Amino acid sequence: MRNCKYVNALGCCWQLGVLCFLSLLQMPAWSDSLDRILARGSLVVGVKADVPLWGFKNSNTGLIQGLEPDLAQDLARRLGVKVELVGLLTADRIDAVNKKRVDVLIATLSDTPERRAQLDLVLPHYYASGVNVLARRSDGFRQWSDLKNRRVCGRRGAFYNRAITVTYGLDVVRLYGNELAKAAVRDGRCAAFLYDDTGILALMTDPAWREQFEMPLPTLYITPWSIALHADERGGRLEQAVSQAIVNWHANGFLRELETRWAIPPSVFVSTMQQRWRKPAGGKAQCGNKASATTPSECL
Repeated sequence: MRNCKYVNALGCCWQLGVLCFLSLLQMPAWSDSLDRILARGSLVVGVKADVPLWGFKNSNTGLIQGLEPDLAQDLARRLGVKVELVGLLTADRIDAVNKKRVDVLIATLSDTPERRAQLDLVLPHYYASGVNVLARRSDGFRQWSDLKNRRVCGRRGAFYNRAITVTYGLDVVRLYGNELAKAAVRDGRCAAFLYDDTGILALMTDPAWREQFEMPLPTLYITPWSIALHADERGGRLEQAVSQAIVNWHANGFLRELETRWAIPPSVFVSTMQQRWRKPAGGKAQCGNKASATTPSECL
């Protein structure tokens, strides 16, 4: 078995989940969820509503927009239905899927063994991120040990909260949403904001933050992101449709296009996956044209 490239906060390999997913792809399609979505004429997708560039409310229109809402729109287009976006906070995501408030979740969800036990996490992964902090430049933090016993604001439901606390001794205050955490660090009630490095980079595109704040530490726990469905969808037609859409997003460069559209710094993960799934002129793609039992693990 190949070594995993991406490891979650507890050091657990997600490759077992990959193998389970690939075996399920060989099962007969049994779910009727896709039929219900087609009959309804709309796909209900849970996205973030408080993460700049990824999923946020436009202050002028009140509409949710960003890279992940664009993915939701494209997925609905592929299914031939309209999209209905539901804005979710980090702490609400898994519950929204389990209670079937949404058909699909595209909301910066990292793939961990705990989540894979609760949800159907579709492969291949579509993005990856690690954890870092947003802190004032004047504080001069340069290593994680600098934050030992310091009050650091985070988000309730983030998988890395406990690992960071145990390993580095941070006093992580778990708040309900990003806006509360950002306000706390801006006002000096927290020494830093513990968050995904991709989200911090997006926040730093705003000059109001970039002037006084930085992302100073080495990024930890780089973990791939998954689109999630209800556990009942394992092996079903909806899972297969979502998987094929992700393959196409990698192969045709759509994810890189969206990074450019939203001024998100290029991701090594996206570039690497595009190379692996793209079919070169006169040749075959390294990863084939769909996720299957024969797909190399590095393609997922």
